[in-house]
Amino acid sequence: MKGKLKWIIIAIIILLIAVATTITFILVMDKLDMQYTIEEIKEYNYFVLTEASKYGVIDKNGKVIIKPNYIAIQIPNPSKPVFICISSYDQETKTYETQVLDDTGNPIFTDYENVQAIPISTNIDSSPYEKSVLSYQKDGKYGLITLEGKAVTKPIYDEISSINYKEGTFLVKKDGQAGVINMKGKEIIKNEYETITSDNYYNETTKNKTTGFIVSKKTEDGFRYGYIDYSGHTILNTEYTQLKRVTQIPSDDDIYFIAYKDGQAGLLKNKQIILNHEYQEISYYAVDDIFITVRNGKQGAVTKEGKTILHSEYDSILFGGIYLNATKGNENIMFDLEGNKVETTNVSIIQTDNPNYYIAIDKNDIYTVTDANGKVLIDGNYTYIGYLPGNYFIVAKNGKNGIINSKGEVIVEIKYTSIFKFNDTNLIQAEIADTKTIELYNMKIEKIASMDGAVIGEYKPSAINPNKYIMLASENNFLYYDENGNKLEAKDVFPNNNLLAQKVDNEWVFVDREGNIKLQNNYEMVTDFNEYGFAGIKVNGKWGIVNTNGEVVKEPTYELDWYQPSFLGDYYKVNTWYTEARYSSDEI
Repeated sequence: MKGKLKWIIIAIIILLIAVATTITFILVMDKLDMQYTIEEIKEYNYFVLTEASKYGVIDKNGKVIIKPNYIAIQIPNPSKPVFICISSYDQETKTYETQVLDDTGNPIFTDYENVQAIPISTNIDSSPYEKSVLSYQKDGKYGLITLEGKAVTKPIYDEISSINYKEGTFLVKKDGQAGVINMKGKEIIKNEYETITSDNYYNETTKNKTTGFIVSKKTEDGFRYGYIDYSGHTILNTEYTQLKRVTQIPSDDDIYFIAYKDGQAGLLKNKQIILNHEYQEISYYAVDDIFITVRNGKQGAVTKEGKTILHSEYDSILFGGIYLNATKGNENIMFDLEGNKVETTNVSIIQTDNPNYYIAIDKNDIYTVTDANGKVLIDGNYTYIGYLPGNYFIVAKNGKNGIINSKGEVIVEIKYTSIFKFNDTNLIQAEIADTKTIELYNMKIEKIASMDGAVIGEYKPSAINPNKYIMLASENNFLYYDENGNKLEAKDVFPNNNLLAQKVDNEWVFVDREGNIKLQNNYEMVTDFNEYGFAGIKVNGKWGIVNTNGEVVKEPTYELDWYQPSFLGDYYKVNTWYTEARYSSDEI
């Protein structure tokens, strides 16, 4: 008997271990299914080709892979040879006739019907499609496959579409109800909601990984909204008439919501009520990290912790930098950000990045510069003053712009249409609109370039240039600079190019890295060689193309208005902002 009991106990232990192992395995696999990586396109191997309103595909060498015989071409991931070729549209079924081809022109994914790329308009890298999966159809239902042709889901959905600001995650519908799955087919949100949208949150570190979802259900009293986080956990039940995440507060863990119940707004942090639902409206101002509340038509101000700065008794509250400008009847009152009254004749005082300088604006919209104690340092009757790093200021007067120093002395003449810091560089760009003149200054306010009829562009690191650079270009000239304003030669910008564009005696030529002329033919203008090994040459107002061997692959034929066009094989790049890169040989 004892022996039998012993074996029973052993069997029970083994069974429990097996159950625990199975549960652990399921939990681990479930967690793995929740994790996915959005593919980054590091190499562009394929591009859409367009000729006579038909579309095909060329590779990075300019070779035609798919002849332009289709009404549309989708390249979901330009690093991979997967091309969705659309030949016709069926009005009855409202579907496209599609065929998926590889880089040899052979059909692939033939086991699936109506394979298509999934459009997404808010990708961070500007790609117009989801890059890792495709949709397919069977018996009127939709599923997902990978770009290798492996099934991700069965065709069980009525609809599959992308979700804005949430690449790799998909809105799916069953029987009129919305749910969410990820690119691995893992269900994030069950199909039980009327609508599901992204909360539009973005973090520079985690990007859209922690972007959550605002969901709704339809009730007898109308739609009610709730919130589900990125991992599928319900944070707020569907009980609000309006719901908005405060995306300007950069936190993945502490999520702030402006939520309405019965027409009244409240403020929540996750599930915690910060402000009760007793306001007509609540809005957030990120610069001062303050919420403005409206109750009975009167405005007040509170911190995000719910501490009252100003009670809801003012006709209006405007942010004036380090102050709040409140009006009550005919009275204007200035408060600091703690709610203390401040005696000043200005309606706004903005603290600059330099603790010695504040920019003040009076009731007549005249700007001055003061110190921390309110002493006026610069008073030139300016209609605008903006701080520049160091001891300089952009100023405006009589509709023109210039630069002054901390003593009020004019350093750059007040004659420009606009002056501003150029993107995230250490360059200042000054423009005169009439002549399209662009002048560049460094942060010491030293002029480093001036060009009439010019355009300017910032170029990020690429396969042929590991560093960011700035190009200033006109119809007959172009110059390179680094982000600090140091002039660069072509050999600095393109360290791997053996042929470089150079202007010699008012004629453009190509030289080797030692400066010896290697290609010369009375060129009016040229471009440097791009990462695919092609450069443009301009003769008699028309553009042609040469390769890195100095061979002319296309005689000057194209009449292009762009100062620095880009080429691939025999084709020129079509400059558009609304679609992926396309190349063409159409005469224009």
